Amino acid sequence: MKHLLCAALVVLSLASAQQNQAAAQQTLQQAQAALEAGRLNEAVQGFEAVIARDFTNYSAHFGLGLALYRLGDLRGAAFEFTQLTVLDPNRFEGWFNLGVVRDRQGQAAEAAEAFAKAVEVGEKANLGPADLKPAYVGQVKALRSQGQHEAAANAARRGLEKLPGDPELTSLLADSLVRAGKPLEALPVLYQIISREPGNTQAISQIADIYVAQGLPQRALREIDRGLEAAQDNSARAQLLLKKSTLQQDREQTASLQEAVRLDPKLWAAHYNLGVARLREGNARGALESFQNAYAQNPEEPRVLLGLATAYDRLGQAAEAGRFAAMAARLSQGNERLEALFLQGKSAYTLRRYSEAVELLSQLTQQKPDNAEAWFLLGVSQFNLKDYAAAAASLERAQSLAPSAATAANLGAALYSAGRYSDAERVLSQAVALDNRNPVAWYNLGLALRSLGRNAEARRAWQRSAELGYAPARELLR
Repeated sequence: MKHLLCAALVVLSLASAQQNQAAAQQTLQQAQAALEAGRLNEAVQGFEAVIARDFTNYSAHFGLGLALYRLGDLRGAAFEFTQLTVLDPNRFEGWFNLGVVRDRQGQAAEAAEAFAKAVEVGEKANLGPADLKPAYVGQVKALRSQGQHEAAANAARRGLEKLPGDPELTSLLADSLVRAGKPLEALPVLYQIISREPGNTQAISQIADIYVAQGLPQRALREIDRGLEAAQDNSARAQLLLKKSTLQQDREQTASLQEAVRLDPKLWAAHYNLGVARLREGNARGALESFQNAYAQNPEEPRVLLGLATAYDRLGQAAEAGRFAAMAARLSQGNERLEALFLQGKSAYTLRRYSEAVELLSQLTQQKPDNAEAWFLLGVSQFNLKDYAAAAASLERAQSLAPSAATAANLGAALYSAGRYSDAERVLSQAVALDNRNPVAWYNLGLALRSLGRNAEARRAWQRSAELGYAPARELLR
């Protein structure tokens, strides 16, 4: 948040009788001239020289604060403007400029307090509404940055008492009420905004959200359509179509998003949502194109990176899927990061980088232990690293979460390789019962049976495997 510092410098000579008043005044004027000319270091030296002779010189502190602020020395500027509030606590300039600096320092609570004091003393001094507006706006924004949205709404109302209908304060009031969880109070304020500016995309979107929350989605759509009729430029229309698409499904949603990106090719969110819609339709190639367009506009957005990874995965391009999944994992949090880790691990497995796959999928299963596919990929990666005991444990977990013939077949192979022949025979018997046409499962079942001394049964299993075309089984039958 940026505010303009008060530019006027009021020269108040408060030099003591013991000092040379004329010399001090000359030094002050020279410093002010240097400040106006942008010779900031020279100005700092001059103002400090005046303050050294008379610490109570208001104008010198004011000028020094401005010079330090423009040099980027926020700590020094804050100190000088604090001195103004001590020297004359009933003047607007000191409090307002202190609020500006505190805001720049990221000290929202202190900024809000300083702006509130600026409003108080400014109103007492009968300053004009235009002079007070920056303090009203500064206070509202500082309160909002602390999450104090109800207090921000009250501050905005106070400002509107002095500046009725002011567009900026009205917008801040409406948004603060929405964020404070008072949507029905916000609604008339939002309508006040669109009565003045029918194509205001933020106000229309918030009105739509309020109606949706009230169980009135069709009314929300009608409000958006009215906004589309009133919107004057393609960018605003694209924003409204993007909003409309969130209330639509299937072909209607896709059509709105396609029109949005046609109107504003730089609207990354519309490209992204179109990619998601196309993935849902099973159009991975079209989704990839949309995600690539979104990436061109916003390459640091984790959702876009994850979308690219997903599209590449669906298209069987493991290397590209892994590359974008790794980028997404670095920038994401929560479920999005876990999804990125999964795609990264799946890519590593597909590319036969089994150690990398185990590392990634182990992280994932620790954080999301109910992901059956992750346990499966972890298990087969461990199997390829010949860590059969770990593979069996992972595949057992996968089978318990989502039983399938394929998981049972791989689990049986891991159990056999780990020397657990009875368990292997049991699981592989289940596998071939679920899928009678899996030649590898029949082959491994034969191996387990032979290890248990059940040679006749083993030969029957190999015979079935050979009938299904598995060459190693034919070798064992010779």
